[in-house]
Amino acid sequence: MGLRNMLRRWLGITEQENRNAMAVPMAGSGMEEGYLVDFRGGHFSGPLMNPHSSSTLSDSQGTEEKIRIKIKPIDVLNQLETVPTPFNLNNLDDKIAILRDKEKLIINHYAKREITGLIERLENRKKFEEFRVFFDRFQNTTDEKIAALLEKYALEMHPSDIFIPEFPDEAIAIIKEYTEQTEKLCGRKPVFFVIAEEQLFRKLYEKRDPILLAQSPFGFYWQILGAWDKEMLLLGEL
Repeated sequence: MGLRNMLRRWLGITEQENRNAMAVPMAGSGMEEGYLVDFRGGHFSGPLMNPHSSSTLSDSQGTEEKIRIKIKPIDVLNQLETVPTPFNLNNLDDKIAILRDKEKLIINHYAKREITGLIERLENRKKFEEFRVFFDRFQNTTDEKIAALLEKYALEMHPSDIFIPEFPDEAIAIIKEYTEQTEKLCGRKPVFFVIAEEQLFRKLYEKRDPILLAQSPFGFYWQILGAWDKEMLLLGEL
């Protein structure tokens, strides 16, 4: 693990990217043809990324139960902390060359997946200036910031697929535009996730109002695409 961290420091990979990459699960999606490597894979399978909560309640047996505030995602969007663009454009070819040498030596699928994801993002950074105007429209956040939000509120984060049929027109428009720009950048589709009230993931036919996030094509961090509180159209109403 020490050698891996030394390599990341030499490559100029940020500490947050380092934590994110090391958190890539040993199972799950992420290498689907035509998509960016999903750097979280199946990690968001429950309500919390960070299982430790400061808000607890002890029952009669002394067992602590987490207390998380019920709230609509759009009402706490401003509490999802943002970060500046968390990378630089220095020595990209040197960094990519080192990773490609390592990639050739790796047999393990999951280790290769991590290296592939890093190479992919570094290659995309070479075109960042060309696409800066579009991608700078969105604020950035990290796993750490998202975890803090999900730890406090009764919210969950999952892939966006089950929400697509009910997204309002504005959400579909930004998904389409973000996808088009990402495909122009690197020929691959982006990976989208949503943050929504936890019970809504188990009630597939109710109206929802999620926060929409995309995994950045330039690093292991997130871009906040928006949140909506409009009544979403149900398929049954068509």
